[in-house]
Amino acid sequence: MMEKVWHSFHVAAGCGHGFSVACGDLVRVVDLEGEQPVDFWAFNRHDPLEFFSCEHTRPAIMKLVPVIGEAVYTNRRRPIVTIMEDHSPGQHDMLFAACDPSRFEQLGHQGPHANCQDNLHTALRGLGVDLGFTPQPWNLFTNNVVMPDGTFVQKSPGTRAGDHIVLKAEIDAFIVVSACPQDMTGSCGEGASDIRVEIGR
Repeated sequence: MMEKVWHSFHVAAGCGHGFSVACGDLVRVVDLEGEQPVDFWAFNRHDPLEFFSCEHTRPAIMKLVPVIGEAVYTNRRRPIVTIMEDHSPGQHDMLFAACDPSRFEQLGHQGPHANCQDNLHTALRGLGVDLGFTPQPWNLFTNNVVMPDGTFVQKSPGTRAGDHIVLKAEIDAFIVVSACPQDMTGSCGEGASDIRVEIGR
């Protein structure tokens, strides 16, 4: 349980934010209005080329979605954050890439559109990190269902206002969150909304 919060901030719908945490810090991500997916990235603060990796986490935990008490892993196969609490339906996708301009174009959108890929790199530059690629995010509060025939179905998240997850940093890290602006697949319910992030111990 997070006993003391020393920093809290809102992330507006469709926007991202980056911040630094120390090993042992707790991070609470709150879906303020419900049905809002959150793209989540974590990077080794001392070497950002080590980062949270879905493809390394899946074989480490031998499942598609981690649960309370389980860590997620970096591309160097080290734990980077652990789920301490999960007051949500527990749907945290590790299969889908971040939305980006090409994805919206693929879906038929014309012109600029807010997207999680741009939010990631804008946030990282604010932390002094210029990353030349986009790791796959951990899609918190994201309900992508794998069907028996191997196809995917994107459903609304099912989260309610105030649902949240608490993560513990296992190393000093930079973390980026994006209140996903995906409004063309139904994955954001009726549209993007704000989230809150709290940091403490």
